[in-house]
Amino acid sequence: MIAPNNLRSIRVKKGISQIELSARTRISQGAISCMETGKVFPYAGWRKRLAKALGVTEKEVFPQVVSIDEK
Repeated sequence: MIAPNNLRSIRVKKGISQIELSARTRISQGAISCMETGKVFPYAGWRKRLAKALGVTEKEVFPQVVSIDEK
């Protein structure tokens, strides 16, 4: 398992399905599922798109990741 994230909990709290999030981000539903279960770690572009689609910061979704903007 890769570093834990809050992707699933935020998505569910906002009432968004994986399919809807996939459509909003143009990231496959399968990839979103794998990120939620920690099987895949999203690269920076995906992290930004996911956070924007969920209306939160990257840090809220992926708390253990230090983005380039924070360095």
